[in-house]
Amino acid sequence: MSVQWLRLERDFLLVQGVDAEKYLHSQLSQSVQGMAVGSAQHSLLLQPTGKLDAVLRISRLEDTIFVLDMEPGTAEGALLRLKKFMIRVQATIEVVQWQCVALRGEGALEVAKSLGRIPSEGAVVVAWWPTSHAVDLLGPAVADIPADAATAMSNAEFHSLRVNAGWPVVGIDIETGCVPGETGLLGVAVSFSKGCYPGQELVERMDSRAAVSPHILRRVEVATGAQVGDHIVVDGADCGVVTSVAGSVAIARMSRSANEYGEALQPA
Repeated sequence: MSVQWLRLERDFLLVQGVDAEKYLHSQLSQSVQGMAVGSAQHSLLLQPTGKLDAVLRISRLEDTIFVLDMEPGTAEGALLRLKKFMIRVQATIEVVQWQCVALRGEGALEVAKSLGRIPSEGAVVVAWWPTSHAVDLLGPAVADIPADAATAMSNAEFHSLRVNAGWPVVGIDIETGCVPGETGLLGVAVSFSKGCYPGQELVERMDSRAAVSPHILRRVEVATGAQVGDHIVVDGADCGVVTSVAGSVAIARMSRSANEYGEALQPA
């Protein structure tokens, strides 16, 4: 498959100041300390109870400047949550109107690096599971991709790639307020070796006890024509529901009793 591109709707928060790294490290499930400039990683933003507020990606633009991007319509809630514990913190957090262009396909990272169209304050960052085949271009303004570098794709084509990659989305596959283990993203969005952060107790307790979440997302095979909302039946029992589907592949929210049905969401 040649490299394809699509302009995505994303929400953005800009975090900057001498305490930006320290404060984000104290609030997010992912380790922020020591992130290299230009690097990016996924993280969960949790309530003190451990329930999910947002799934986001954190990119380090400079030593004291970070940008957080997330699903449309979630920035305001994330902003309020992040500001909740900002006491004597030398940093600011604000919603910014940035743009995102997705590149997908073998050689996507090489294409992104060759364009030279991302402003100096922008970034080329990993998308979905860490791979050179899925990257996003972020910045205050991102130009369309020239036809000789990549071909435009439709929303439907992008959706199909996402489902086949097994990448879940908040509001579609993931419900806000769920426990972190239900996101299917612990392997890429949580550090189990960092210091304390709001919600850590629930994450660590479930991990140390090898507890299974009430529901877990799995990539499953379905019959052609399956639709979102269809139930997954295992050995005659209703054990899950389809949350995203593309052809014969789906992401399904499975019950604890069928937590090994299908495949875990993970890098291909």
